[in-house]
Amino acid sequence: MSHVHMVLSAVGDHPYPLIRGGGLFLIGVGTGFLLSWIFRTYWLQFLIGGFAAGFVGSGLSALLPSLGSPSFAHIAGLVGSFVLEAGLIYLVLSRTKGADDRTVLLWILFVVGVHFLPMGLAHGPLITLLGVLTMANAAAGLRSNAPLPVFGVIDALLKLGFGAVMLLGHPALTFT
Repeated sequence: MSHVHMVLSAVGDHPYPLIRGGGLFLIGVGTGFLLSWIFRTYWLQFLIGGFAAGFVGSGLSALLPSLGSPSFAHIAGLVGSFVLEAGLIYLVLSRTKGADDRTVLLWILFVVGVHFLPMGLAHGPLITLLGVLTMANAAAGLRSNAPLPVFGVIDALLKLGFGAVMLLGHPALTFT
């Protein structure tokens, strides 16, 4: 009887079982970012609250019905993307000393987009596409004189939209 269960489970496994947790994280972070652009006086509180909500939501996604067990590649993609992000943010902060806040923030948004690329190993092609779009948004901001909140709000809305699709639809898209 357990053999039948294992066969059924293997057939139903999602190629990216962590996708819903990633979606919840993006919804939390995207909401916090969006609110930080709308309510500038409390930007830090909303930023911290968004990260906290994202992490808690991502962790609680384990309570949802299982989409399968994450593989070593899924976990490595997730952990590796955060290590990459931390290193690149350090590089940005050390290389942009003396630059205005707008430039520093746009470079950080660009780095966040970069870290979504290897995260595709954990969450699939949607988060990789999100990375490309957020990088393009940050690059457009670095090349234009439009107000920073324009690019911040676009970044937040991209995270919210992709997060909602990942959480609610969790399409089984793959890179092949």
